Amino acid sequence: MSPSSKATSVLTIRIPRSLDRRLSAEARRLRRTRSEAARAILDAALGAEGPDPATEARRQCLLASRQDADQDTLDFIATVADDRGWR
Repeated sequence: MSPSSKATSVLTIRIPRSLDRRLSAEARRLRRTRSEAARAILDAALGAEGPDPATEARRQCLLASRQDADQDTLDFIATVADDRGWR
């Protein structure tokens, strides 16, 4: 990831040596840098960002538009559509 492609910031933390060794071992196992491994671990622990709402709306709209009748569309939306996070 180059600095020009995505804005980044630097985080400095103090960790016990045992955790440092575990991070180094995980980075070697993944064949990544320690920073890449730490980012992946933080993403997994904090939950990666969800899909873009506009993209998700377009995706669901396309899925619904493939239905033949209005009732089929409503039935499809009620059973299949992912409405988590929508208000």
